[in-house]
Amino acid sequence: MPLAPFNSQLSANSARRFQPYISMVLGICITLGLAPIDPAWAQSENKSDTTSSSVTANYKIEDLGEFARIADDVNVSLSDDGTVAYWIKKTDGTVHAALWRSGQTTIVEDVPGYPNTIARAINRHGDIAGWMNTSNNPVDSLSTTQGFIRHGGNIRRIPGLGGRDSRVLGLNDKGMAVGTASATDGARRAFVTSSSGASDLGTLPSGKSSSAYAINNSGVIAGVADVEGKSNHAVLWKHGKIKDLGTLPHGVTSSARTINDRGQIAGFADTPDGVHAFLYSNGTMQDLGTLGSDPSEASGMNNHGDVVGGSNIDARRRHAFLWRDGRMTDLNALLPKGSPWVLSNAFSINDRGQIVCSARSKSVPLHLLLLTPQSSGAL
Repeated sequence: MPLAPFNSQLSANSARRFQPYISMVLGICITLGLAPIDPAWAQSENKSDTTSSSVTANYKIEDLGEFARIADDVNVSLSDDGTVAYWIKKTDGTVHAALWRSGQTTIVEDVPGYPNTIARAINRHGDIAGWMNTSNNPVDSLSTTQGFIRHGGNIRRIPGLGGRDSRVLGLNDKGMAVGTASATDGARRAFVTSSSGASDLGTLPSGKSSSAYAINNSGVIAGVADVEGKSNHAVLWKHGKIKDLGTLPHGVTSSARTINDRGQIAGFADTPDGVHAFLYSNGTMQDLGTLGSDPSEASGMNNHGDVVGGSNIDARRRHAFLWRDGRMTDLNALLPKGSPWVLSNAFSINDRGQIVCSARSKSVPLHLLLLTPQSSGAL
C-alpha cells in the first residue's frame, strides 16, 4: 500500500490552494516528494517577516553547468570537502550519476542494463549512493529500479526487500545506507543496509508503508511513514524502534528529509497557512516559516543546525533559503552585487557553510551552482 496522499486531510480550501504543489510533490510513488523548482503555486495569507538576517557575507559562485530536473524526491548532495554528487543529462535523454570536485566533473561508469543512474547521497569518503533503472526514461514508473552504493569505483547493488524495486536515498560515513523498496506484499518499506544486505525498518503500528531519507553517523534514521493509510508523519528510527515525530500545530501531515549528527531533523509539514519547513530538535517540531509565501520545504542541514531549502516569495516565484539562528534568509540577498543568477532551491549545506543550489539566469536553462562563503559571517 502506498503512503497516504499528502492532501488527504487538508481542508477543502487548502487542498484547492495547494493542488499544483501537491500534485508535483506526491507524483512519485515511493513517498512524499520534495517541491519542484520554480513552480507556480497559489499565494498564501502567510506573510511571515523572515527575510531579514544578521548573515551579511557574500558567496563565491561556481557554476557546475546545466541541471536536469528529474523528479520531486531527487536531491543533490554535498560532502564536507565540497564534492557534489548529482547527475548529468545526455543528448539521448538518459541521465548519469556524476561527481563534481574542484572544477572537474567525473561521470560515474555505466552499469549494463541500466541506462540511467542517479546519485542522491555522498559521504566524506567520496562514496555515493542512489539508484538506476532499466528504461531509457529516468522516471518510467514501469521500469525496474535498483539501489546502489559506489565505493572506490565499484558499484554494489542493493537488492531491496523482496519486491521489484529499491532506491537508496541516504548514506552515512560508515557506509550504512537507507532508502525505500517494494516488499513482497507490494507496499513500500524503509530499509537500512548492512554487510548481509537490506533490512526492513518497519512502519508505524497503524500503517503499512514507510521510506527512509537520511541516516547520521550514529545510525539514527529519518524518514516518513503512513498513519492508518490516511496521512503521513515524519518519523525516526533509533536502535531498531520507530518514533512518530508528529506534525506542526493543527497540521495532519509531515515528512522528515535530513538529519545531522546532533540528531536534529528537518523537513516539511502542513499548517493551516500551507506547507512550511520545520526543524525537529530536543523533542520539539519548530515551524521555520517562509520567505513571504508558502510552500517552504527544508532539504538539507549541517551539524551546526543550519537548514537550507526553498520557499515561495509570492504566488509564482520561488527562492532558495538559509535558516540560521532563528531566521530564514533569502540566499539571493547574499550573492555578490550584480550577480545574474536567481537561486530557486538549495539542496544541501556542509559544515563549511558551502551550499549547492539550482539557479536561473536570463536566457539560460536551469543550472547547478556551488556557493562558498567568503567571510566568517556566513559560517
